[in-house]
Amino acid sequence: MATGSSSVAVALMPYPYQVAGHAAQGPLKLTDDGCVLKPIQRPPKGMREVVFYDTVFNKSEKRDEILQLRRLLPYYHGIVEIDTSKYLKLENITNKFQLPCVMDIKMGRVTWDDHADETFRERRRKKWPLKEVTGFSILGFMVYNHQTCCHEHFNDEWCRKLFTVQDAEKCFHQFLGSIQLEMTFDILGQLLANLVDIKEWFTTQRLFRFIASSILIVYEANSSKKFGKHQNSHQQSETVENMHQLSPKNLLVDAKIIDTAHVFPSTDFDSNYLFGLENLISILEKCKEKYAVK
Repeated sequence: MATGSSSVAVALMPYPYQVAGHAAQGPLKLTDDGCVLKPIQRPPKGMREVVFYDTVFNKSEKRDEILQLRRLLPYYHGIVEIDTSKYLKLENITNKFQLPCVMDIKMGRVTWDDHADETFRERRRKKWPLKEVTGFSILGFMVYNHQTCCHEHFNDEWCRKLFTVQDAEKCFHQFLGSIQLEMTFDILGQLLANLVDIKEWFTTQRLFRFIASSILIVYEANSSKKFGKHQNSHQQSETVENMHQLSPKNLLVDAKIIDTAHVFPSTDFDSNYLFGLENLISILEKCKEKYAVK
């Protein structure tokens, strides 16, 4: 894995499954080898995210907390420079799915750095009212419509109208509406297993504080695809190089931590992130009960 910057010539295409993100830094790109290029943000955020990925995916890293964290992130291929612009080259999480449905969930009630002034904080509170109740914000999602044979997009403007736990539950049911009812129970079961895996890591780690980071959820809308039962997308690898190759090819669902430009060193319990994650798990468990076979 290259952690330095390399100048390469690749064929770039628009990434078709982006549901959120900062328009100012440019959209995500898809490379001809199937990876995602994320533009590196302006300092200090961009360099902070580079340092985070370089640290986590360093071959010489031996700390168990870091080794476990690798499983929860998209695989990092280093930095590439194209036409004077620099990008993080990351695993394409949607690549394992034929008809991916995608949701971006920003974690935490607090989504600003310590130095943010009160005006900025209040603006954030008003913009995303759901996170004041649940500790997370749904930034956007896309669902495959089998009748029209195309994806339906629900953007940030639509998601900012979510205020309550009940609104969040209805949103998740809408997000899961692209699959047969009998598959929904299994998808939610596997999704919850992945989220609990993330929760277990956050419960024990004391290395980082995650601010304004997201969990990207992807599930398969192609009901004819053959699936195995209880597959875990967070498999452990003995080496950095082959870790991203171990994920099952026939997944029902995957969930990864993304957007790490506001990850800071810490020795404390990340209660802000865990508050949102625990509420997310609780709400999805309630949704799962509705699909249980009576």
